[in-house]
Amino acid sequence: MRVSRWTTTALAAALLAGCAGSSVPIEEQVSTVGPHRGPTLQLPEKKGFVELVNEPAPRDRRGGEPTALVAYFLKLDGRSPMEPAPTDVRFTIDAGARANGRGGHARGKAQAASGVVELLPEPKAEDPAGASRFASRLGPYQLDAVRGSLSARVDGQETGVTFQGGR
Repeated sequence: MRVSRWTTTALAAALLAGCAGSSVPIEEQVSTVGPHRGPTLQLPEKKGFVELVNEPAPRDRRGGEPTALVAYFLKLDGRSPMEPAPTDVRFTIDAGARANGRGGHARGKAQAASGVVELLPEPKAEDPAGASRFASRLGPYQLDAVRGSLSARVDGQETGVTFQGGR
């Protein structure tokens, strides 16, 4: 049976649209290092950057001690705080997959349970990039063992990025 190119293209587009599951544009980005020495991801449509760090920094990479998941939203220069600051900042954790994407659980590292973690505004006046700082409550959120997606409302529009720990 012969399938036309148009039918194949239409079918692929329909499958991709059905798999999206959300109207929030989320793009997986290659990370760079930000001013707080954390992975920094560019937001879609060049809205700026988000840097993810743990505060306090874990002393033991095997996990066990609670830490907060902190997001710094930065302008396109990658250093200055985003103005106005975003709202509705959340990190959706996917605990069903290892940070390296092979499935299973990370061995020897704290692994956060699946779910949505709310990040609340907690600006730091003494930090040049701290005006757009958002933090979670303390929990098992070591970045090298967490995989998921961060979403926020920037300039009134939902946006987000995916994150895979274990740089």
